[in-house]
Amino acid sequence: MYVYNLSWLIEKSDYNREFLRKRYEKSANTISNWCTGKSHPTTKELWDLAELLKVKVDDLYEWED
Repeated sequence: MYVYNLSWLIEKSDYNREFLRKRYEKSANTISNWCTGKSHPTTKELWDLAELLKVKVDDLYEWED
């Protein structure tokens, strides 16, 4: 099972979902779906998100048994 850390990481960062929506030119619904795991950013967006949030890509989503 995946654990979706993106929402938590955004909350503890200097950024918010509106900033991400504008940065990636996505709808609010798409950003919400990224946070809940209904959809996922592209590989390029994942790397950019990780750099922006100062985490490893692996930290955005984790596998939990």
